[in-house]
Amino acid sequence: MHESSRSSVRQVLLAGIAASLIATALLAVGILLLGHFGQTEGRILTTTALLAAYGLLALPGGLLVDQSRLPGLAAVALTLAAGGFALAVTTVWWPDQPTELGNGLGTVTVFAVASAQVAALALRRQEHDPASVRRLYPLSCALALVVATLFSVAVWAELESVLYFRILGSLAVLDVLAVALQPVLALSRPTTDAFRLRLLVDPDGELLTTTKAPDFAAAVAKAIREVEHNGTRVVRVERDGR
Repeated sequence: MHESSRSSVRQVLLAGIAASLIATALLAVGILLLGHFGQTEGRILTTTALLAAYGLLALPGGLLVDQSRLPGLAAVALTLAAGGFALAVTTVWWPDQPTELGNGLGTVTVFAVASAQVAALALRRQEHDPASVRRLYPLSCALALVVATLFSVAVWAELESVLYFRILGSLAVLDVLAVALQPVLALSRPTTDAFRLRLLVDPDGELLTTTKAPDFAAAVAKAIREVEHNGTRVVRVERDGR
């Protein structure tokens, strides 16, 4: 995806979320101060609030698209967020909806939350994360999937087992812990050094850059990746001693 296209996607996504948040706040203030808070007003306010909430769930997937990373995960996250919003709006405006619609809403929403979590953690990952963070990432992804699946089973089967929900709650707590630990442990990675590099690029160009990394090899890899991400081909890298 070209840089202009990525910028456009990011701007549209962020503008949409910002607009929905502003609309929700303005509607709430207007209805509370000036209007009669009836059933229709309540549905309108709920719809705009849902737009903001599901827009936030879609944000990690949209950022993955913007960065041209993990397109499959981005597509799943965006599809689930859009599907959850559509089902949620339907339940708001359809007074006598069948039970299956509510069950479907719960299922799609919990998987949308799980996919947003995985996408957000994927965005946070860095090349030089410590081993503990690299192990926690797949664990948190698995826990999110298991929690979403168990929740969906409970919804559709109408389970009332106390033990089942205790297990579900325990797994959810472990998932939250695994998510919270990752940025904390990432701060424990070794201090990086600054490497000044000269990159010879095709055709017959030269770039000077200063890259922070734990070692020279990591600095070279990072610099090449950043330059070639914009469509420029690196043919040689030298360490600039100046």
